[in-house]
Amino acid sequence: MRLRPKRTPVSAAILWIYSLLTLLLLCYMTYQSLRPKKELLSATFAMPKQLGFGNFRKLFAEAGFFTYLLNSAGILFASLALVVLLSTMVAYGIGKFNFRFKGGLLLYFLIGLMFPVQLGIVPIFLLIRDMHLLNSQWAVILVLASGLSMPVFLLTTFFAKLPHDLYESAKIDGAGEWTTFMRVMFPLASPVTFSVCIIMSMQIWNQFFVPLIFLQSESRKTIPLMIMKFTTNVLYNMDLALVGSVMATVPLLILFFFFSGRVIEGVATGGVKG
Repeated sequence: MRLRPKRTPVSAAILWIYSLLTLLLLCYMTYQSLRPKKELLSATFAMPKQLGFGNFRKLFAEAGFFTYLLNSAGILFASLALVVLLSTMVAYGIGKFNFRFKGGLLLYFLIGLMFPVQLGIVPIFLLIRDMHLLNSQWAVILVLASGLSMPVFLLTTFFAKLPHDLYESAKIDGAGEWTTFMRVMFPLASPVTFSVCIIMSMQIWNQFFVPLIFLQSESRKTIPLMIMKFTTNVLYNMDLALVGSVMATVPLLILFFFFSGRVIEGVATGGVKG
């Protein structure tokens, strides 16, 4: 029997109000980013005299946006690759095999959901320093890729409920553990893996604290740090701050909107035992 979530008018109204307010703020931010800086400062709430993409051209031509974009994209793809590789292997081992302290190991990853990276930043910083990775994007990649709690939790539940006959069939055909994992189990987990990639992409792309701690050179900083640079003197850089915020949030939200159905499907597949 399939259970349907119970919806109440109050909860639905709260969610609708919150969603509409968020959409209104995004639309207002996008609209303001199309106005010249002089008009933003002198007539913020007045009707615009002109709208254009001059601020966007300034962001790309003068503010070096492509450098920040490439840095953020490189960190994102490298972190995602490590997260998918490590979390699928760990989750497969926990979900399909029985061993001592299996419950304790799973509890260790579940506890990780409750503790942000900020709580352990001092020992992490000392470790990265001893590895001579300060001011290196690999420091950010390694720290962000270590956030495996949510992926391991979803994938462990998925692997645990897969029929054991699939594993036995692969063994009868002569497949080893690595071949069974890569050719049989990993492809079956693609819906959950896709959801993990989308959710982790949002977290990694918007990550501000970790790059702030480990990246000092301007040429290695990410988009959130670029926006922080503009907001330190917001009156002088208001146009660039608005355009940078639009470029950092709106494209990713559009991508999430189109793939939200697959994200929900993957989370439901990995988070609910059937």
